[in-house]
Amino acid sequence: MVILKIMFNKYAIACRRYFLLLPILPILPILSILSLSASANLNLELPELEELTGGSVATATAQDNGVGLKLLRKMRRHLPIIEDPELNQWIISMGQRLARSAGASGKLYFLLVENPDVNASAYDGGVVLINTGLVLYTDSESELAAVIAHEIAHITQHHLARMRSGSSGSLLGTSAAILAGLAVGSQSPDAGTAIVTSALALQQHQQLAFTRSMESEADRIGIRTLARAGFKASGMPALQEKLDRLNDNPNAQIMKYLQSHPLSIERVSNTRNLARTLGNQGRENSSYLYAREKIRALTRRTGRTAMSMSTIKNPVVKNYATAMDLYYQGKISQSYNVIAQLPQQQAAIRLALATLLNDQGDYQQAFNLLSRAADVKPSDTALLVPLSNALLGLGRTKEAWQRLRRVVPSEQTSLRFFELKQEVARRLAYHADAYIAAAERNVRMGEYRHAILQLKQAQKLPSITANGRAKVTAKLNQIEAQYGHQQDEHSKQRGR
Repeated sequence: MVILKIMFNKYAIACRRYFLLLPILPILPILSILSLSASANLNLELPELEELTGGSVATATAQDNGVGLKLLRKMRRHLPIIEDPELNQWIISMGQRLARSAGASGKLYFLLVENPDVNASAYDGGVVLINTGLVLYTDSESELAAVIAHEIAHITQHHLARMRSGSSGSLLGTSAAILAGLAVGSQSPDAGTAIVTSALALQQHQQLAFTRSMESEADRIGIRTLARAGFKASGMPALQEKLDRLNDNPNAQIMKYLQSHPLSIERVSNTRNLARTLGNQGRENSSYLYAREKIRALTRRTGRTAMSMSTIKNPVVKNYATAMDLYYQGKISQSYNVIAQLPQQQAAIRLALATLLNDQGDYQQAFNLLSRAADVKPSDTALLVPLSNALLGLGRTKEAWQRLRRVVPSEQTSLRFFELKQEVARRLAYHADAYIAAAERNVRMGEYRHAILQLKQAQKLPSITANGRAKVTAKLNQIEAQYGHQQDEHSKQRGR
């Protein structure tokens, strides 16, 4: 009934506003409603219905890049996205590895969000949202990769656009029924509600059948992507079988996945057969286990998980999980005592140890632990953030700046990187660079107005050098040229 209520509200608004456009206005797909319902109260400011409803897949594809970038930034601003540099890089690396194997032509964005629901969602513009609850529910890297590959297939096959296009044929009849229900409702509320509910139920049934065929297609393409990327193809049927066993489980965290990704005996059987055909040659990367346990500890701290770590078999990973749990409880010395006993071949252990050394003021040890790896990978922000913190502790602020300024940030670079860069520039009195770093962070959250105001403020600083003012002006001109119109739109919306 919650879904029907959401649909009713959207349809009622659409019918009142777009009555003359009914024959060409596709219905918002059930999958999108399910995916977005959890964040409906966050005012993500998605484009209006007519802006997202191209009459063909080609039209939707042409809009994808702009829509995806806008949605990505809104999500980073409004949702509890994990910006930990290590976890940020880990999920992006896995996603891009799968995207390359899928032959994805456009840009894809992968976000890890603190949410206990076992779910992942694909959005217009190539945005894939992965819940921490899903990561914690999986038992292997291949199981998690299977879900991401499945979501990538939804994007590469333009399922959202096809769903909108496929629903347009039945729109007129459904919309007419809704209008009739609204009219009758003014005289008899019960009768009007019955008409509207029946119309929406019929549309939902048709849409669900369409969604099931797309789920099967995403399985077929996703499992091949999984195998090509070097993961075990068995990861997909293994996870599906686990979910299928819980189909009648009242656990709401599981049911949300099953609602938006309907399973069937045929689907599970088909993926099992495909996995046998493709073989099981992939390898499991241990980085998954460490990332999963770090997520478990982090989300336990915020109350967004109730998962136990008692099932961990690897003793090193289990001790790492204990150390992370202690760390997020603020028990630094106890966490250090556990992590210091572990072998340091694993990158996650070295990063955790360096962070704990910094927290205890042993900056030289932290620097020694990470400097060689950072020299090999100078743009690795997971290494660079704790290394720069060690350099700050040692008073080698200019060296930290030289390392940070060499990084060419991407759209999905962790926000913590920009915060650290701003702080280092501030300590060195590099005022222009500090303001530019803050503006770069704001742009990545869609806060264009704030970024522009900050840079205009920087231009007026009496302490800024001529060279610094020129850099600020160049960045300001770039942001205004690219996003100034979005700032104006945002201001108008706030003024309504």
